[in-house]
Amino acid sequence: MKDITKRYINQIINTNFHDFSAKTIEHTKKAILDTVGCIIAGVESPIGRSAITVLGGFGGVEESTVIGDGRKLPAQITAYITGQCAVGPDMSDNYKPGSIIISHPGEAVVPAVLALAEKIGASLQDVFVAIVLGYETAGRYALAIEPRRPEVYSFSTHYSLAAGVACAKLLDFDENQAINSLGIAGTLAPLPATMAMWGFRESQRPASWHRDMPGHACFSALLSCLFAQTDFKATHLLLEDDTGYFKIAGSDNYNPEKLFDNWGNQFVIDSITYKSIPSCYFNQPCIEAVRLLMEENDLQIDDIQKIDLYAPTQLANNFSYYPPDTSVDTASSVKYLTAMYILTKEPGPHWYLDFDRYLKMEAYQNIARKIEVHPDGELQTLLENEERLFGKAEILTGTKLYEKIVNSVRGCPENPFEMIDLENKFKMLSEPIIGKEKAEKFTQTIRECDPSLNIRDIISEL
Repeated sequence: MKDITKRYINQIINTNFHDFSAKTIEHTKKAILDTVGCIIAGVESPIGRSAITVLGGFGGVEESTVIGDGRKLPAQITAYITGQCAVGPDMSDNYKPGSIIISHPGEAVVPAVLALAEKIGASLQDVFVAIVLGYETAGRYALAIEPRRPEVYSFSTHYSLAAGVACAKLLDFDENQAINSLGIAGTLAPLPATMAMWGFRESQRPASWHRDMPGHACFSALLSCLFAQTDFKATHLLLEDDTGYFKIAGSDNYNPEKLFDNWGNQFVIDSITYKSIPSCYFNQPCIEAVRLLMEENDLQIDDIQKIDLYAPTQLANNFSYYPPDTSVDTASSVKYLTAMYILTKEPGPHWYLDFDRYLKMEAYQNIARKIEVHPDGELQTLLENEERLFGKAEILTGTKLYEKIVNSVRGCPENPFEMIDLENKFKMLSEPIIGKEKAEKFTQTIRECDPSLNIRDIISEL
């Protein structure tokens, strides 16, 4: 295939608001509510607080707002901070096209777009277009390089491409500018981490707080666009086969046809999975199985004698770490998360912010001691051969054994959240930080979607 980079950029340039269906507009509203909610809650997360502490004092031209915090900083610094805040609660969206998760496009795209949009005074319509095309790039490039190397955890590198394309669209770059900006974004992108660097296994703890590095990716995207407005030059062949960028992104495979197949008929943003639980997605089928068993059979805490959770062998080994040592560890501890669901039934930031207090509560301990996590070879085979992620739960009461196997959790395209679900999630995440009135006003603004609104007027409310 020839001229891959040029062809892809021209798809971006030639796609505009009028190309989106009502369904795509509705899904874009959901994506904005979801990610902005995560950003606001993430201001109080340990990851977000670290980013604000390190970068918030840099100062500079007051261009863009650190949403949920209120200070104004240069757009690229704001994008870094809000990108890290977005990942802080571990409730950001997933793209899992009929398989396992391959990208978190919201945290990769929305912080960069909002920071740049506020800097230039873009309209809400412009923001929608940039976000849709950023999601498109995040999802399509991830598909193009699947399967990735198993020893590499690789989201962050192509995040810079997704955010870079979105920002180039927001700036209305022509073909040459956009291609150059993409090349610069590729050179500035963070490298992927190895699985060991992430620290999922007990011997590798603590788990890395860098997570997916969306902050650095968003920062790189804005820098790439700023450089592209000067005489700075970079490769104009980033997406070509022989350039080999996919190797840097953590893969030995590249199928560029995925960048073009069925363009415009089904957008990535139409098929996003949203989380209701502050957890890595890989834990959620087991937790969902417990939720369904309890709700469908009207089981109460006192009814339960034992809970056995079964996950694919690889995941059970990676996510059974207990007890969590840090707030970030809670997101990958399926035993802690399951016990918290049974105890509170109200997922939210308090699950990780107050984890050390919960661990000491007798009511929590009475539940946690009943839970065991088991590796399951059959579920591992399904994951490897069919790329299908299942979780299984068995709950033993005094009279009966209940069993449930789950593949589709609430919030995935097969079992989707409605707009009201995302609005409620946004309010749950944001109200403790910005208050009920501002949360409701932002929700209403996104719901009504006046395309002519200046994003500055919207962000000023946050």
